[in-house]
Amino acid sequence: MNQYEVIHSEWEGESTLKLVDHQADAVAEIIPAVGLHLFRFDVRNHSYIAKPDALSELRVNSSRYGVPILFPPGRVKEAAFTFGGREYRLPANREPDHAHGQLRERPWKVVASGADAAGGAYVSAEFDIAETPDMLAYFPHAACFRFTYRLQDGTLSLSGEIANRGGNTMPLSLGFHPYFAFAEGEADRVRVTIPAVAEWPLSAGGFAAGEPVPTALTAALQEGANVSSLPGYPGGSQMLSIAPGSQICEIAYEARNTKLIFEMGDKFPIHVLFTAPWTNAVSLEPYTSIMNVFNESYLSEISGAQSLEEGATFTFNWAIHVETK
Repeated sequence: MNQYEVIHSEWEGESTLKLVDHQADAVAEIIPAVGLHLFRFDVRNHSYIAKPDALSELRVNSSRYGVPILFPPGRVKEAAFTFGGREYRLPANREPDHAHGQLRERPWKVVASGADAAGGAYVSAEFDIAETPDMLAYFPHAACFRFTYRLQDGTLSLSGEIANRGGNTMPLSLGFHPYFAFAEGEADRVRVTIPAVAEWPLSAGGFAAGEPVPTALTAALQEGANVSSLPGYPGGSQMLSIAPGSQICEIAYEARNTKLIFEMGDKFPIHVLFTAPWTNAVSLEPYTSIMNVFNESYLSEISGAQSLEEGATFTFNWAIHVETK
């Protein structure tokens, strides 16, 4: 038997792709038709990504399960911002604001998939805003997204590029919202470690209310904190600045005697920590910038505000793997 395999499957009639690493006893499953959602990652019969009970739930609440792709991440106040002298008016999908973009719910086009010893099991897909008239109307840039999920040697990675094929500089703000699952009653025995150096004070609406500062929470996260002890659990949300350089987070599962390692690369200086009240999961969300970034006046060095020039490409890579403690 080959170590790696791609299995074409279905979930309630919708096509999915299962990436299998037989030697690592690991399976990842992706549904291209709903935002290229990774909705399953199982290792040695343990589930590490929260999956909804039904596909209909994922369609309606695509930011609440799996690994949603966020462009832009977080909320945009009043669903509008100004960039380069142009006003952008986004759909107010969380009245009165815009939340998490629409890439997470739109169909992506699979352009390649396969499995071999050299490259593991993989699937590549694209989303082209230039081919999506309703999105192009409010985000007038020919941005093409090409992302690849790969399972190799027990490590699940996502590498991607965003190419600006249009004639103008575009605003860039990208994030991910992975829901790392744990069992009912397990929150006291799941420990999160994040290299957070500062916490952003937030307004009642959840937007940045001042520059980030070191806090008791950031000190605790550097050493490791139980999920049940996180502020506002369940349902609390904190926005953090991460130490420069390679960013690595850990989730230790005491009951499973395992540790999940989340290597986020160096493109995501902002991190949102969230405990979901509707499912047993903790979200460690890497963002390229703070939410609502183009409505804020903070220096780009701390906010992460950036742009992508005509003809330029933004690339990233992150990976997760599970170790036995």
